[in-house]
Amino acid sequence: MLYINTKGGVGKTTTSINLCGVIASQGHKVLLVDNDPTSGSTQILNIENEQGLTLYDLYRNSKITFDDCITKYNDYIDVITNVIGSANLEIELSHKRNTKETMLKSKFEKFENKTDYDYIIIDNAPSTGLISLNALAISDYYLMVIDNSPLAMQGLVLMEGMIAEMKDISLNDNLKLLGILRNNFDKTTLFSKKISQIVEKRFQQDLFKTIIYNSVKYVEAITVHKPINYYVKGGKYVDAYKDLYYEIISRIK
Repeated sequence: MLYINTKGGVGKTTTSINLCGVIASQGHKVLLVDNDPTSGSTQILNIENEQGLTLYDLYRNSKITFDDCITKYNDYIDVITNVIGSANLEIELSHKRNTKETMLKSKFEKFENKTDYDYIIIDNAPSTGLISLNALAISDYYLMVIDNSPLAMQGLVLMEGMIAEMKDISLNDNLKLLGILRNNFDKTTLFSKKISQIVEKRFQQDLFKTIIYNSVKYVEAITVHKPINYYVKGGKYVDAYKDLYYEIISRIK
């Protein structure tokens, strides 16, 4: 299970969707969970649950299960969608007494069909609040995404703080960092190279070798509601995510 999160605007949703596409192309079944109140993954893939059930319902209604909320994108990718209305969820969870960090975990333990999936990817909100803690509580690994902005390091520091908080309350003692992905980098600018060098110096062992460079092709794929490998048949844009996939596999094994 993978958890993808950092500060907003770094391409975590695009990464989630494209990684799902590449995983599916390898013949693996993957579930994408849209745990972001902006419902970016849901909107990009342009899908909705036949029963109208979303992750928001999963959090709020004790009778709703993971199985109820599954939406099929294709034969290899399923999605648990979300709605913009879930923006109120953080406030709602804060009013819970003893279960506010573990509501998703208790539901996941009763998820009957979870063994159908080789991978579960959670596209998470760019926050350090209760929604994020719920996602971390059910994750085996977390993957951090950074861009080449001046605030690139901020997301890493915030994430480190959240993990330390989890350890303090023993929310998930088995959670491991899978790696740090440099996304939307620019090959041509000196500034982008400088950011990469700084990150390499501080997080060398945790960095993926793969770097996702910015391209209009990724934007075009999102516009037509597809992972990159469903939009472009092969080439360097797809290969970049294949390389990331193989790095992930090697680290999980």
